[in-house]
Amino acid sequence: MYTRKYIKLNLKLLLYPMRKILAFSIVLLFSTTIISAQVNPFLENFRVGFGAGVNFSHVLESQSYNLYEDLTGAEYKNTYSGLFKNFGHQYFVQVDYRLTDFIALTMKPGTYTYSFTRLTNIMFEDDTVEQANDVRLRYFEIPLEVRYTLDLGGIFMPYVGGDFTYAHLMGSQEATNQTFIRPKMTLGGVAGTYIDLNYLILDFNVGYHYGLHVITSKENRDDTGSRDSYSQSDIRLNDLKINLSVLFSLQKRSGSGRKSKCKLPQ
Repeated sequence: MYTRKYIKLNLKLLLYPMRKILAFSIVLLFSTTIISAQVNPFLENFRVGFGAGVNFSHVLESQSYNLYEDLTGAEYKNTYSGLFKNFGHQYFVQVDYRLTDFIALTMKPGTYTYSFTRLTNIMFEDDTVEQANDVRLRYFEIPLEVRYTLDLGGIFMPYVGGDFTYAHLMGSQEATNQTFIRPKMTLGGVAGTYIDLNYLILDFNVGYHYGLHVITSKENRDDTGSRDSYSQSDIRLNDLKINLSVLFSLQKRSGSGRKSKCKLPQ
């Protein structure tokens, strides 16, 4: 009985963001139908849609803080779970605007969740205990990307670029969140491709992002709320993201199409 309730609860949590995305898609398609008949220079360069993806956290410790010392009196050093073990996810709205034929601005505001595990081996006189503490951080992020697009004359339109992201840590019932500061800023690089299907455009990209500062709260590093007593070390949070977005053209550019030479992004 408990298992059935647990499965139903998880299904509701998974379907909730999909309902929002479906409603958003219907509104976009309705808007596209109404606006497409009117010529507007701004709308010719404007794309809007939604996306989702996965991320992998790369944790870098700049200073260890531990409540225990080894038998020699030295502090323990912490390790963290490997990059591809730190699975997270994101959901976002995407807005693209073309500044020139080859330069575009992209924003992806949404919720981004990161997960990782802190590992510490504590040696006592008669035993060694491995202490594992899971961390899950959920942010509202506003990434801003500048993309340089390449004109290949087909439906595939590759690009490379850089981005800056401002993030704010969202509230959580997990006590561990109190050991981190609210703001987070990153810089990174991105590469990907548009797939132009006329009014529907797919955007697939991969990016790596570097944390610009320590995200640990120095005042609250001990307030972990864990049954295993520990103190949060100073860490930077890097990440690898893989995203797929669906974009809608509010108005197709004059003379554009699969047979014509593409100006990127469309």
